[in-house]
Amino acid sequence: MLIIGEKLNSSIPSVRQFINDKDTAAVQDLALRQVVAGADYLDLNTAQGDEVRNMEWLVRVVQEVTDVPICLDSTSAEAIKKGLETVKGDKSKVLVNSISLENNRLEAVLPLVLEYQCSVIALTLNDSGIPKTAAERIKLTEQIVEILTQKHYDLTKLYIDPLVLPQAVSHLNATMFFQCLSEIKRLFDVKTVSGLSNISFNTPNRRIINRHFLTFCMAYGMDAAILDPLDRKIMTSVVTNDFILGNDRFGKKYLKAYRGGVLED
Repeated sequence: MLIIGEKLNSSIPSVRQFINDKDTAAVQDLALRQVVAGADYLDLNTAQGDEVRNMEWLVRVVQEVTDVPICLDSTSAEAIKKGLETVKGDKSKVLVNSISLENNRLEAVLPLVLEYQCSVIALTLNDSGIPKTAAERIKLTEQIVEILTQKHYDLTKLYIDPLVLPQAVSHLNATMFFQCLSEIKRLFDVKTVSGLSNISFNTPNRRIINRHFLTFCMAYGMDAAILDPLDRKIMTSVVTNDFILGNDRFGKKYLKAYRGGVLED
């Protein structure tokens, strides 16, 4: 399971303040703590504020202290472009979050992905919004795959996000999402990803729901998750689930986590 650390997001009031104040030490500390906790990517989102200028600053200060790959998280092509220009080293290692079948994203963001041949998250979303059924989301996935294939894009770098909606809105949202995961893995040679927190929106004890949702997602073959790596219990779930699902040969990672004292019951 690929872990995309979600904490450097300007929608979080404290992080927004760090960015606005250009508090380098606070941002770098948060980046490093996520890396130590197991993040494979660091998601950077500067949507709340001067997005382009802040994205340039955030990429630069994070890369001063870690070479863990960056996930550029924005609906703004200009912010993503600035982030890609600022990233030092191999820009193909960047993960762009995200494209969709919305015309503006296809026209503005996709060319950047193709130029740098970086990995990308694609949302099952078009100009009509998020489809209500799993079948419709699978159809959008097919269209995304067809477009990228025509562009000679390496599909092993594609992560499809079928967009889970809150369970509090409909009791079928989680099971629909699991169906999407299963069908995407069966039909297409691509990876899947999700942000975990949407499933628990407007419900109490959200972290409990997120952890159990993650277990089901991993059982249905999800490859990556955008989550809080500083939540020791959810990281324990990741390590334990990988062991149970046969992704951790001889339990080496599980035993390492146990010996390191990072497992939390």
